Amino acid sequence: MEEGAIRLYTETAEKVKNPGSKQLLKELAEDEKKHKAYFQRALENPQMTVTIGGINAEIADLKVTDNLIETSLSPDAKYQDILIFAAKSEKTALDFYTALATKFKNHELGKIWDSFAQQELAHKLKIEKEYDDVVLAEM
Repeated sequence: MEEGAIRLYTETAEKVKNPGSKQLLKELAEDEKKHKAYFQRALENPQMTVTIGGINAEIADLKVTDNLIETSLSPDAKYQDILIFAAKSEKTALDFYTALATKFKNHELGKIWDSFAQQELAHKLKIEKEYDDVVLAEM
């Protein structure tokens, strides 16, 4: 999933024309690369501490984009469309890892999957804050 997200954000960053959109997509790709590295380390060593940036706090789910309609991305995609697409992609990953965490809740892997879900939720939060700050502020 992480490799797919890296590819998606990198390829879309190469296609979009808006400099702000291009920058955000590059940042998202870098975040996904960090997630992939974290996930690989955690899978290699399940006993590692599974915290996000050393913080064990609850991460808010703003759900700002959950009910919005997703469209495919094109080279002329608007910033709003890119943010919605990215947030929905993060929601898909969040749901996937949450389901795994639930299935393995009594196993060490459950903690890892839960940590992965929290990582994706943090990423979704970042995107939704941007959506709130930029797109909704302009309405």
